[in-house]
Order: sequence, then C-alpha cells, then structure tokens
Amino acid sequence: MDEKNWREFSAKETADFKQPVLISSAFQKLIEEAEPEDSKALRLQVEPSADEKTVFSYETSDPLGEKKYCITHYLVHQYENRVLLITTGKCLSYCRYCFRRGLIARSQDFISDKELKTVIDYIEKNPCITEILVSGGDPLSGGFEKLKNVLENLRAIKDDLLIRLCTRAPIFAPELFTKELLHLLKKTKPLWLIPHINHPAELGKEQRRALKACIEAGIPIQSQTVLLKGVNDDENTLIKLFHSLACMGIKPGYLFQLDPAAGTSHFRVPLKKALKLWEKVEPKLSGLSRPQFAADLPEGGGKFSLSALIYSKKIIEQKEDSSFRALGMDGIIHKYTY
Repeated sequence: MDEKNWREFSAKETADFKQPVLISSAFQKLIEEAEPEDSKALRLQVEPSADEKTVFSYETSDPLGEKKYCITHYLVHQYENRVLLITTGKCLSYCRYCFRRGLIARSQDFISDKELKTVIDYIEKNPCITEILVSGGDPLSGGFEKLKNVLENLRAIKDDLLIRLCTRAPIFAPELFTKELLHLLKKTKPLWLIPHINHPAELGKEQRRALKACIEAGIPIQSQTVLLKGVNDDENTLIKLFHSLACMGIKPGYLFQLDPAAGTSHFRVPLKKALKLWEKVEPKLSGLSRPQFAADLPEGGGKFSLSALIYSKKIIEQKEDSSFRALGMDGIIHKYTY
C-alpha cells in the first residue's frame, strides 16, 4: 500500500487532492426511488461539491491523530487491547465527508501479503491485543479472495481474537453478500459486522435483504452513523433510523459528531446545535435503539461521549461517596443516594 505518509500532508494539500467519485448502482437506485427530500440526503453524501476545496484552520488531514499510534501506515495501535487494520483506500462508493480523504485520494491498492504478515507478526508478539478493526477504505472493495485471505490469516492467530469488519457494503453493494461470503463471515467468528448507515432511506429492499442474511447466519451487527448537515440532522430522521435498525436486529452503536477532516465543513453540524438535537432524540430511544453520541478527540485523544456534556449540566449537586441531585427528564430535581 503506497500511502506516502498521507497523514503528514497539510489540510490544504489534502483538500487539493483529486478525490475519486463513484456512486454504486445499488446506491444510485436508492437515490432514484427515494422521496425528493430523502433523495437529496442520499445524493449529498456521494456527489462532489465545490465546498470540498474550502479548508478551515481547525481541519486536518489526520483528524483522529492516528499518526502518533501508527506501527506502519496501515496498522494503528491506539487502544491497549485493540488495533486498526487499514486494508485499502478503495471504496464501493465514495463518501464526500470521509475523514481519511488523503488515503482515499492516494491509495487504491489492497494490503499485500508482505504487509499482512507484518500485521500478523505484530499481533502475535503483543498478546494484549484481543480485538482488531478491519477497515479502509472498504475491506470488501478488493473482492472475495482478498477479503478471505485477510480474515483467514487473522483468525489463524488465535481463536478469541475479536474481529470487527467495518464496511459500507450492505448499503453500497448488497449484492456482495452471497452464500459464499456469509459462510466466510460465519466461520471467521467471533466477528462483528459494523456497517455505516446514515439515513433510513439507505435501508432499501436489497440492503435489508443483505443485513437480514447476515443476522440469520448468526453474524452480530452494530451500526455506525455520522451526524451530517442536510442529511440526518433532524429529530425524526435519527429516531426513525435507529428504531428501524433495532427492529431489524441491529444494535445502533455510535452516532459520531463529524471529524474535522479537510474540506468537510459543509457537512458539519455545530456542536451546540448537535447537543440540543441529541437532548431531544435520546429520551425517545430505548437502550436497544440508542447509540452512543460521541466524538473523536483531536491529536489522538480517543473517543469521548458527548452525552457527558449534556449530563454534566443536569447535575445540580454532588457529594462524593454519598449522593447527587440531578434534573430528571420530568423537569424535577431528584436526589440519588449511593
């Protein structure tokens, strides 16, 4: 994978890279069949905009601060017991708000056997690693045999290595979920499928079929969603999305505040507005359908629960090791004794 250290480019350089444009046939069909407002929300995610060349001072080529945790360009060890494997910069469609825009623009190759061996050797030498995120780009974009090679090699390391397969394939290319792929995922367990789903209109007939097939094959699924201006930054859309996922047997995992990647400001919901939105949405979701609302802190600070900013305002008084008083959803201050 020839990334040429893409994380080190400036935000302006990253925004100036020519970003690939691709809208899969499955996603195009969703766009064409959706209601006008829903169709617009889908198109915004994949159609290029001149706004992508606008860069603000807070934006960066490496918004998650992965560089400081890189073992190699494609292996990131940020958290003690888990690592991130970037398999490729290629995708099945290209999201215009991607936080790895430098990678996407500069590397379409799939991880080589030599690079994969480096990953395997590192995990074997670090027994504290119990989980690996297989991501990209999209790990399903390289075809079945390449994905099979990666998953089989990872599974051979140890039986209890938990694998997270992070992908947009159920939405962008549901036709990839063949009996052959389902068998591969099933025999690679423990494996969780982590699909990226932003809008209820992404859950078309074929997309639901693919996700249902995974569930029926015994593959657990936890979704990820990014809060995007003009796409899903309203109460009804988020509630409908998360409830629909839970009804399908998919656990909504995270709703992320958009990372400050170069050239993505037109998608960013101001944090103040985002917090007010979540205050309205959260009480209307049960534990089954409620994701964590979180942000990745800059410079490698890791995930931070944005709900904590809301909860902290509701704590009226706290006595250490004794009790606290907090504002309840009924608008009344309640005392909780330890």
